[in-house]
Amino acid sequence: MTSGPTPKEAPASPADPLANTEGSLIGRFVALLSPVFAIAAGWLAGVVASRVPGVQLNPAQIASFMAVASTSALTATWKWLQGWQQHEQLVARGAVAPRKQARATAPSRARTVSAHRPNPI
Repeated sequence: MTSGPTPKEAPASPADPLANTEGSLIGRFVALLSPVFAIAAGWLAGVVASRVPGVQLNPAQIASFMAVASTSALTATWKWLQGWQQHEQLVARGAVAPRKQARATAPSRARTVSAHRPNPI
């Protein structure tokens, strides 16, 4: 339960057109790397389950443990991405400031063609 926006999450300025845009790429990195981390969690769980001294697990139990670890990693990723989407929605509404300000694109400069330049064809 929050009492209001913190100074770090002050409402964005409506005069700035980029104030309602999140410029951070963390959500994309999390989405792209989540399968890698899920596989790594399953592999690590399998290694730990097979190497713990005094514990005798059959291959089906080790596979179940690996599946649970991978599912836990994917669930954590899904929950984080859900919260990130809620943050982006709040940024779009102007309720909170973006974590990283989006950069303005460089204005396009029209190329002028001189009438005095000969055509090199």
